Amino acid sequence: MPKITFASTGESHEVPDGTRFLDFCQENDLPHDFGCTVGSCGTCALVVTEGGEGLAPVGDEEAETVEMATDEEGARLGCQMVVNCDVTLRAAEV
Repeated sequence: MPKITFASTGESHEVPDGTRFLDFCQENDLPHDFGCTVGSCGTCALVVTEGGEGLAPVGDEEAETVEMATDEEGARLGCQMVVNCDVTLRAAEV
């Protein structure tokens, strides 16, 4: 099972392969902010600090929103991310 680790707390959670990061955070009251939840506001921008090689590539719409939200290299939108590999994450600087 893939594992999500929050860099800010060191807290780790095993999740079923294909788990939507948004759903998992909301269902478990985990520390990540979300706004619109449809990939257009950028509130949930995060950076994968470790792992993530198996994540789906960033699509055009996600890339546009990330570009508006932050200039950090490797940023993703938490509301669009599906976890299928071990990842360590932190909030992006917006």
